[in-house]
Amino acid sequence: MTSYAAVRSWNPDALEDAAQAVRGRKERILGLQDELDMSFGPLVWHGKNATGARGTLAGLRDRAEHTVAEAAHVQKALQDAADAVIELRRELDELEDVARANRFGIGPDGSIRDGDPGSKDKNRPRIAQSLAERVTRAMSAAKEIDDRLAQALATAAAGKVSDHGATTLADADITTTADGKYHTGPPEKPTIKFDEDFVYDSEESGLTDHLSKARWLAQLRAAQLAGLMPDATKMYEHYWDNTGTPKEWDYEKAYREDSGIRRGVDSEVTRAARAAEELIRSGRTDFSMTGAPSGAQQYPETQNWQKAVGGYQIWSHGNVKVEGNKVTMVVTVEGQDRYNFNRGQADIATGASDNGNGRFTEIGWAKPFDTHGSMTKTVTWELGNPPTSLTGDAMPRDQMVFGTERDRGPTPDNPREPGRNRAR
Repeated sequence: MTSYAAVRSWNPDALEDAAQAVRGRKERILGLQDELDMSFGPLVWHGKNATGARGTLAGLRDRAEHTVAEAAHVQKALQDAADAVIELRRELDELEDVARANRFGIGPDGSIRDGDPGSKDKNRPRIAQSLAERVTRAMSAAKEIDDRLAQALATAAAGKVSDHGATTLADADITTTADGKYHTGPPEKPTIKFDEDFVYDSEESGLTDHLSKARWLAQLRAAQLAGLMPDATKMYEHYWDNTGTPKEWDYEKAYREDSGIRRGVDSEVTRAARAAEELIRSGRTDFSMTGAPSGAQQYPETQNWQKAVGGYQIWSHGNVKVEGNKVTMVVTVEGQDRYNFNRGQADIATGASDNGNGRFTEIGWAKPFDTHGSMTKTVTWELGNPPTSLTGDAMPRDQMVFGTERDRGPTPDNPREPGRNRAR
């Protein structure tokens, strides 16, 4: 185990120098792109040898792309370690100042040594205990720094760093945030698997189902006639269209009307800004970045958007540019969901069970579908101070949403139910 004395001698400048050395070698490889592009041979070259040569070249390009990705990975790990050691040394300096001020010393093994054992100060045991606890925390932080760097180097050495499907050396120059949730590069739409509690077209319908259908459709038509919850009724109508085709929701409108959605978007934007700031520290000043999806932390507050969107997955991607001390990020926030019903759950506002509407899926009358929304914001900040919140218009008041738009194709009032009374 690393000793306190060894940690005290750690040199962040050496780590910084190593990071810059890796960066320099990486940039030399990046400079080979034109040569790789021009190495395909004569256009008129055909046959077995030509095919073999082009296959070898493709393998060489792929290996070069992975080498760039590995170099970027190691460079970032070294830079992160250097930053962490600077912070750790600052904490150790403060710790030792406190120890000296109270006439204590810290041994090479991290033990606390009393420099005034004859003192009658009753607080000295408490001070000694506090110093010991701070040494323990510092050593834990040192171990974490060491472990992270060792893991990053081992991952690169084992060839386990992904190039995220890059087709050029520049695209392979990927830097990832410490939490692994954001990395440089063009947008990467995530693959999200949604639960489906009700199996489509798996059950027979009965009289009770027809009565239930009439009741739900009457409620839909009444809400539409009154102009209530226009976005929710669009989604519910599309559920009854029974096509299963994806549908967009108006994210900008939701952002204006619902404080829960507003907070969710703002949280994602500020997370992306913090990630951009971290990526900037790797030496980038003009780059694209993309993030991983997560569940939107804030649930919609209005009935309209609770029923139209509900809980959903949120992710973002954007372009970042540093000019002097100013950072500008144009970030697009994406929301993805599946419009379906969850067995055993209920509507927030009315308490109506999801099982009733899920039943319509089981008997093949209504079909779940994927939904998506997208909106773009531009955020600026002073380098080193990413925003912790967004300012702008007043927070929505979460009032009842009205509208007159309808989205009617083949309507469920006259369903196509041949044979077994199932809309196909």
